[in-house]
Amino acid sequence: MKKYHFSAFLLFYFLSFIFGFNSLAHGLGQSLEKEVNGYFIDVGYDAVDSIEAGVPIRFDFNLLTKDRLSTEDFTSVWVKIAPRDKGLSFAGFLHRPEFLLTGMSYTFQNAGQYEITVRFLDKEDKNLAEASFPLEVQGGDLEQQALLQAIGAGIGGLVLGAITAWLLKNKKTS
Repeated sequence: MKKYHFSAFLLFYFLSFIFGFNSLAHGLGQSLEKEVNGYFIDVGYDAVDSIEAGVPIRFDFNLLTKDRLSTEDFTSVWVKIAPRDKGLSFAGFLHRPEFLLTGMSYTFQNAGQYEITVRFLDKEDKNLAEASFPLEVQGGDLEQQALLQAIGAGIGGLVLGAITAWLLKNKKTS
């Protein structure tokens, strides 16, 4: 019976670790905010200090009432990320989920000045509010980051393999 308690504990621990951060608005990150057309646009991202090239970043998109006490009803968000000088890095629609936050993950490939534009749309694709925000992406050491990610994945795989082997061994002995 103990192994089932331990398995349940592991399942709860990993699920709360994975989904726990999504329940927080912006966690430890920062927020870009602007008031437009009687709405309050809030774009949160999870970089604590700065946005680094080569490092995935999570963006969350919220449309709040002017008093910031409740979210406004919108169906989708159109998002564009582009370098300030010229070109386009990303453009697309994000559907608002029934639960959790409307958001996306993105990895900037190069350092530099960018602009993120968000447009909130209702059921009839009517524009509720739109705003653009400047972003500065710092240069990251991509080779060092790739090495650290590989080491982290290797250690994670070893730990997960050891736990799985231990659980299977205990299952066979009982």
